[in-house]
Amino acid sequence: MITLAQLAEAAHGDLVPYWPVPLPRVELTGVHVSELEDPTVFLDGGELLLTVGMQLAGLDAPARAEAARAYVARLVEGRVAALGLGLGSGHSMVPDELRAACIEAGLPLLTVPRESPFLAVSRAYWELVRRGGEAELTALLGLQVALTRAAAKDDAEPAIVRELAHALGTWVAYLPEGDGPASCTPAGGSGELPPGLLDELRREAAALQTGGRGATATVHLASGPASLYPVSDGYGPVAYLAVGRGGQLAPAERHLFLTASTLLAHRAAALRHADEERSRSDGMLVALVLAGHDDAARLLAPQMHTALPETVYLVVLDASPGRGDQALPANALGFELGGLIYMLLPTETPRPPLPAGLRGAWGGPVPLRRVREVVGQVADAAGQAPPGRVVRVGHGLELPGDEWAAALAGAGGELLPTVRAYLRNRGQWEATARDLAVHRNSVRHRISRASELLGVDLDDPDVAAHLWLALRTG
Repeated sequence: MITLAQLAEAAHGDLVPYWPVPLPRVELTGVHVSELEDPTVFLDGGELLLTVGMQLAGLDAPARAEAARAYVARLVEGRVAALGLGLGSGHSMVPDELRAACIEAGLPLLTVPRESPFLAVSRAYWELVRRGGEAELTALLGLQVALTRAAAKDDAEPAIVRELAHALGTWVAYLPEGDGPASCTPAGGSGELPPGLLDELRREAAALQTGGRGATATVHLASGPASLYPVSDGYGPVAYLAVGRGGQLAPAERHLFLTASTLLAHRAAALRHADEERSRSDGMLVALVLAGHDDAARLLAPQMHTALPETVYLVVLDASPGRGDQALPANALGFELGGLIYMLLPTETPRPPLPAGLRGAWGGPVPLRRVREVVGQVADAAGQAPPGRVVRVGHGLELPGDEWAAALAGAGGELLPTVRAYLRNRGQWEATARDLAVHRNSVRHRISRASELLGVDLDDPDVAAHLWLALRTG
């Protein structure tokens, strides 16, 4: 921004303030020379207009006063920033009528001395423009370097957001798709965020994702307008970058924003690539274990930065209905083969924490060396499992019979006595129905409810044996 005062100082006596002194903080958009009675048709506003005052030459005092008022009024209406009168060619001094008209209209008036050409004023202006451009470029490069350094940090996303918020002077937020953590920094990198801002931004980003729109969107939040920009890793939008401002960014701000967006996109692509590589290496380890080469898997695991547990649950899922593996536990080691996903889960819980709606089977806990022995039966059970169910296969060192018995007791009603009778009669529907004095369809319904509650197949011999012992001693 170049002000009228800066130009007067840079002109070194070639442009002298006449009224007012000191000069107001007026921003200039250019310097224009014209002797037209109405030069505003060629102006955009914000210019310093230089003239020798030919419009007023040769007029008597009353006519000169009227012409000066009309001339200055046109300049003010055209948003001219200031008027510079060149002395010598038309007027040896500033006409009183022109000075009075400028004072009345509030238009700053300056003079160009007789010995100074208008070109000197224009040169001073463009020298300031050049210096300002260099300063802006230097500042822009410095901010871009700061953004690039932020991208190299471990917490790259929050660091980039902090630098961008500081540069733009408004809050900035990075909103990854899914459940990824959002990064949001107040204006200037410090202070407080508007209340409820992140919740509002998440809703707006979710609406854009649902609508399949990948373009920039201006939204109106409780705190004011904001703009959301998609960030893509090359395969599609993976996040939204939001700024607390509507409308277009200034050119320098746009450069910074594009730099930050590109750095975030590269970061997302790198993380996706790292996840793919990790998934491939984990799959190699699982494949070795499934083939009985657990010793080789143990040797390779440290080089792949993966920890192989000594005891695992083996989980086999149907990969065809929507590939639910994206929602599987983070500590799962997976491998896909023949439409099935084979996973090894550490034995941290009695039952693997699998999301609902998947179809498959799980067995264990088993030592890593015994996975090969049980994989065939677990895979067969996965293929026969009902849609939307993950059934239990009774293989392992220890089955939680006491927990199953407690779950049946806690469910209340007829489940516990029905399961006890069913196991005592070795899975015979008719015999169980006679013992309970109910119809066999009632027995089927209760056993189905019990299987769903426990997540096991009550006809599995290992499951039935452990549960029967728990019920007998309980």
